[in-house]
Amino acid sequence: MPELPERAALRADLLAFVAAPDPGAFDALADRVVAYQAAALPVYGRLVAARGGATTWREAPLVPTDLFRDLDLCSKPGAEATFRTSGTTVGARGTRRVPDLSLYDAAMSAPFVAHVLGGDASRRPWLSLVPPVDVAPDSSLSHMISALAERYASDVTWAFDQATGVDVAASEAFARDADGPVVVLTTAFALAHLLDVMEVPSPLPAGSRVMVTGGFKGKAREVSEKAQLADVERLLGVPVDAVVPEYGMTELSSQAYGRPLRANPTLRLRVVDPQSQMDLPKGEVGLVACFDLLNLDNVSALLTGDLGQLDEEGRLTLLGRAPDAVVRGCSLTAEELHARTRGGA
Repeated sequence: MPELPERAALRADLLAFVAAPDPGAFDALADRVVAYQAAALPVYGRLVAARGGATTWREAPLVPTDLFRDLDLCSKPGAEATFRTSGTTVGARGTRRVPDLSLYDAAMSAPFVAHVLGGDASRRPWLSLVPPVDVAPDSSLSHMISALAERYASDVTWAFDQATGVDVAASEAFARDADGPVVVLTTAFALAHLLDVMEVPSPLPAGSRVMVTGGFKGKAREVSEKAQLADVERLLGVPVDAVVPEYGMTELSSQAYGRPLRANPTLRLRVVDPQSQMDLPKGEVGLVACFDLLNLDNVSALLTGDLGQLDEEGRLTLLGRAPDAVVRGCSLTAEELHARTRGGA
């Protein structure tokens, strides 16, 4: 199927934005993305029309990420990748078809180098407590780490098995054998397991960096970030400022990094009222929403199930998952989308 002319032009302009981010150009690009998605994804277009149209990206209806469990929110046939959520929450796994990974792959490098690698793009050994993409092809995190490893890792120790979990022996051997700065990439849950079973400290060389992503949603136990950071410093010898949180999800193509979280140039983070879905003043607690320029073939205006607050610089502090009652308060959009998928008015 030939590519629509507007998509081709948008894709080119988005790639140019990734190569040379211009905050002043975000709004106009985002408005074009919404107009394209409303035309190319009929179910979303009907929702936009029912809400009175959207002349700016901030007026675009927010789609709850839970809807990716039930609907195929993709405007093009085929898939270069199909990403699925971890399945840690009740119900079906969310699924996002990605027919074109070029935007995702082009945008991931610069923010990762700046935040996780501390601006140093030189190759060094990596320890990954996330499986590689050939083992977990439906994991967007595995795709990201594998792609970045090809660009920035001298070698990778893959120390996580989907059946048995963290390979503690391989992780301890990695730390013991390291003779220079290394990079550790992990989920918060996998890191908690590794730290729990380490019998003696295995300090990493000075200059080492750690990226931690995800929380404990759906897990039998939780560990506070403060406690985990203290354990990382005590057992791995990595100071707090070298442990970098990453915020991403299956339904997004862009990420945010840091403490508090700073969005990549292609992403805007918002905090909205659960009922009205209007932006809340800085400092107030609400549901985290976002607009991702790179979700060109899916939906860019998304509503998560996370609670958070923005500071005056637009940085996000996550405050955990929203209570079920709060999430249910956003069910109107879900019901509308289901109806419009069936052709309802």
